[in-house]
Amino acid sequence: MKRPSRQASLAWLLVSIAFTTSYSGAQSLPDGWWLQNTPEKILAKAQAINLGVTFFYGKKLGSTISQNSDPVGKTNANARVELFQRKSADGFVETKRFLLDGKFQWTVYILKSGEYVSTLGPLIKVEYVYEDAEEISNAVKFDHPYEFKILKSKMVGTNDCIVIARCMTTKFLDAMKGILYKNRTKEQEASLGGDFRTLIHSEIDYYFRKSDGVTFGLTKRNHLGEQLEDWVYSNVEINQPIPDQEFLLPKGEIKIARTPGEYGEILMPSVADPKVEKRVSELLWALDLPTALAQAKAENKIVLVDFTGSDWCMWCRKFDNDVLSQPEFASYAKTNLVMVMLDFPNAKPQSDAVKKANKNLKEKFKMNGFPTYVVLTPDGKEIGRQVGYLHGGPQAFIAELDKFRKQ
Repeated sequence: MKRPSRQASLAWLLVSIAFTTSYSGAQSLPDGWWLQNTPEKILAKAQAINLGVTFFYGKKLGSTISQNSDPVGKTNANARVELFQRKSADGFVETKRFLLDGKFQWTVYILKSGEYVSTLGPLIKVEYVYEDAEEISNAVKFDHPYEFKILKSKMVGTNDCIVIARCMTTKFLDAMKGILYKNRTKEQEASLGGDFRTLIHSEIDYYFRKSDGVTFGLTKRNHLGEQLEDWVYSNVEINQPIPDQEFLLPKGEIKIARTPGEYGEILMPSVADPKVEKRVSELLWALDLPTALAQAKAENKIVLVDFTGSDWCMWCRKFDNDVLSQPEFASYAKTNLVMVMLDFPNAKPQSDAVKKANKNLKEKFKMNGFPTYVVLTPDGKEIGRQVGYLHGGPQAFIAELDKFRKQ
């Protein structure tokens, strides 16, 4: 598939993702300006104003991931995102976005030389079509891909904002599901909730200050109205020059990712399926919860339930490799834990009875992201949960488990 031009990709990022800008002069607009036209034209006018900025800085405190997709995401008091943008004389907009969430740090650069991601060590140049670029390239093929509506007024700090929603039509949403998940199986769709459409950001809610059209960011939702991402900045500064160093790439080797698969392999080159099997056999993971609970009661231990996609979920496999297969964790587990793995594989054979039992437990524990690690008492009461990959190796995970165990 041909990649959209750099300028087209940048424009899409500027107006449709979290890379928002604001009106350079911050001039007042007529009272009620947002009521004087259709929501679609109001949004287009505000975005046109936003693209005129020279410098932009935005900061948001708290996780960008909503509690719908990460139940513990908003409990991290240190989480924040910072966005830096500046426009050069030729009109190109350089962008840097820094995200800190727990021990996870992720920085994205959009420069004239390309798009780069710095996370987990390597610096990666991304040269493949991402989901949002897929959307914009396909939206032009539809006569009516979106519907627009004014949602409500909302205060962001001391700023009175208007919120406009842009929603995919049902026809376009179904088309995007077929495009984005064409290589996924029905079993994989079932393991992720039964409908890939719930994972698509089919509604984007844009926030604009009523007085001057300054953009404060956006939120993303699925077709059920569940919030998936929150990029509404709590602090916005415009036309304050940004130091050159903010746009300098970290020193070191740059690796190229031409596909999402290559990106994953760069991040996790040592992860392979045999490693998953090794941790299962060495650590004696149970395969059903009733057996694990009975053993925990007899041995006075807590139960660790691992919801995993062992042959397709790269973050599950990385956690297996970095934590669950390490001797330090094995030593801790033998003394303190009874462990059960509830697997939702793509290709590995699994009996219908196991599939049904795992699906029922997934629904019971309201699990909607891989990997998820749930900690239970011997009576089956949940006392803790870790959603997603946890940085820091076995020591960090053991500290979390000890915290839950001592409650």
